[in-house]
Amino acid sequence: MPNLEVSKKDLERLVGCSYSKEKLEDDLEYIKGEVDALEGDSLRIDCKETNRPDLWSVEGIAREIKARKGIEKGLVNYKVKKSNVDVFIHQNLLKVRPLIVCAIVKNVKVSEELLVQLIQLQEKVGESYGRRRKELGIGLYDLDIMKPPIYYKGFKDEEIEFIPLEWKVPLRPSEILAQHDKGKTYAHLLKGASVYPIVIDANKTVASMPPIINSQITGKVTEKTKNLFIEVTGFKWETVCTALEVMCMSLADRGGEIYSCNLHFPSDSKPYPKKLISTPMFKTEKMVFDKSLIKEMTGLVLKDKEIIDLLSRARFNSKISSNKIIVEYSSYRTDIMHPVDIIEDLLISYGFNNIQPEEIEMSVVGSELKEAKVIDFVREGCVGVGLQEVMTFNLTSREIQSTKMNLVEEELVELENPVSINYAVLRRRLTPQLLDFFSKNKDKEFPQKIFELGTCLEIKEGVENGVSQTTNLCIALTHSNVNFTEIKSVLVSLCKYLGVECVVKKKSFPFLSDNSAEIIVNGKKGFMGEVKKEVIDYFNLRKPVCVLEFEI
Repeated sequence: MPNLEVSKKDLERLVGCSYSKEKLEDDLEYIKGEVDALEGDSLRIDCKETNRPDLWSVEGIAREIKARKGIEKGLVNYKVKKSNVDVFIHQNLLKVRPLIVCAIVKNVKVSEELLVQLIQLQEKVGESYGRRRKELGIGLYDLDIMKPPIYYKGFKDEEIEFIPLEWKVPLRPSEILAQHDKGKTYAHLLKGASVYPIVIDANKTVASMPPIINSQITGKVTEKTKNLFIEVTGFKWETVCTALEVMCMSLADRGGEIYSCNLHFPSDSKPYPKKLISTPMFKTEKMVFDKSLIKEMTGLVLKDKEIIDLLSRARFNSKISSNKIIVEYSSYRTDIMHPVDIIEDLLISYGFNNIQPEEIEMSVVGSELKEAKVIDFVREGCVGVGLQEVMTFNLTSREIQSTKMNLVEEELVELENPVSINYAVLRRRLTPQLLDFFSKNKDKEFPQKIFELGTCLEIKEGVENGVSQTTNLCIALTHSNVNFTEIKSVLVSLCKYLGVECVVKKKSFPFLSDNSAEIIVNGKKGFMGEVKKEVIDYFNLRKPVCVLEFEI
């Protein structure tokens, strides 16, 4: 969660009022924030709004508070003037870091407060919203030192060198990654890249090596800086555009004038747009939903005028037509994915403390779900046949679920922006996770006989969201003499305890040896058998393994 350091006087100046600690705590509720510390003018705010990078600065906080208090309402209209600055993107960065968006902000009065907030916002957006600069990196430069047009191009190590920020001598890109503090911290982001991404001007003066470090010549913003050039690099158009707009908004809120840059892309194929684009764009989106949804979700009965006023305090433009609410919102509000998100903002304007609680009219008695009873019954049966229960993570890696299982081409449910490749997919079956468990416990006492009951996800057409969710049982045995007969005897004993039918049909599987079979337990399919020697080796196991798995 972003933790922000701001000047209390600066916040008061931007909002237009003075604050006692109590009043400050009340207003910070609008951004889901609270006072973490207040010492003199130094204010530390714990902002729990993790999906709104536009709030991660004193300017963003002031912008939100002014709207919620009715000082300003509706969408903020940021004027973007045209400039003649062109930015050319080279094709050789397509597989390295393909996208760049840029803007110019002129006549900026750079004060100490602005400088602190600007650097803080740059870091917070890059680290949190940008996944530690993996998804986006932000660069700020003194425009008056640069000569347009600007080029975003990949260079080989021997082709370029420049003085990185807070350094005294020129270094090649590889030397920056090896010697500079920022280079060592973020070197992994360019690992394996064929070229190094460089922002460079018409005079061949290097501005930066995104997303690692700015140059000392153009990338050092001081209180003497008047005109700023801003760039954001990354992989997804929506992400980099949002970050650029957030930076521009903060500067504009302090009197800066926003100018666009013309982006020239090397092709009209993904991820590039199909035409010349000027950024920032400050586009808006629309969402339409039934007015009745507000009462259904909140219990509040509001008049049309109240709804429009509350939405305007959340920085939305809205109108109501034939019981439909049409809401217009800024494209940088990437947290809005459903009408519920808009209704939540309406409630924040209304004030959660103003909602009157109602007594529960119905009498309800809690009881255990039927599914939970079945799972507990199966668990008792597994313990009864001498197995020990383990629990593994739902999130895992493609290597464990597919590669090591000889299932390289298999489709898996993947995270769009995983923090780590070790937790990038949701498991499709439990067997790989238990094999991985054995690999981490191969120095323990044998035999090892374990089971797991857990959720598995599979991509399947014709179901809601295109993903089928099942609860599977997996049993795995490992010791020197384990074989198909032993795992089959466990299955037969378990089915007898559960009182269900079991059918065993010989069938081969990519990860099982010839001693394998398809099993049908109570009408649900699964598999059973001895794990192949090559799979055993992939998981670096010392003894043979037998497994069975089926849906319960």
